[in-house]
Amino acid sequence: MIIRKLPLDKWEKASEISVFREQKVFVDSVADSLIRIDDEPDDSKLVYNPYGIYAENELVGFILYTFEEESKDNHWISGFVIDKDYQHQGIGRRALEQLVDFVFVKNPESIEVKLAVSPENLVAKNLFLSVGFKDAGWKKENKEVLCFKNKNPLRSPIFIYKPK
Repeated sequence: MIIRKLPLDKWEKASEISVFREQKVFVDSVADSLIRIDDEPDDSKLVYNPYGIYAENELVGFILYTFEEESKDNHWISGFVIDKDYQHQGIGRRALEQLVDFVFVKNPESIEVKLAVSPENLVAKNLFLSVGFKDAGWKKENKEVLCFKNKNPLRSPIFIYKPK
């Protein structure tokens, strides 16, 4: 299983990813997530990075990673879907772990990665909590915000003391 940037020519294929009927009320479709990228105003500071989740070269899931440039705490998983035929195989867990690791390696000063989940979506919420996300204590659009804290954020440069 690997995640990698989703090129424009794979967007249509990614839009075919589907979830079980009972999950559809909780998650945006991949197409809706991709439309959000195109609808973002040109002067927005948000950067949207769509990633495909692949199992043996087969596109089986999607993650939309969103961040605000020059921000240490505005990193979000804005979309997350595993195709119904590939759920319950550990792919979602590994994809989340890889993305969180990627965010903190690429942005070591980042404080946390956040996501919003419907309180009724217990399967997804339990997955996020089991990976290490914690309740942030606030809501966004009636969804609970969960955050994964960076255990070693580089908040300031390291100075080496040199005695005279």
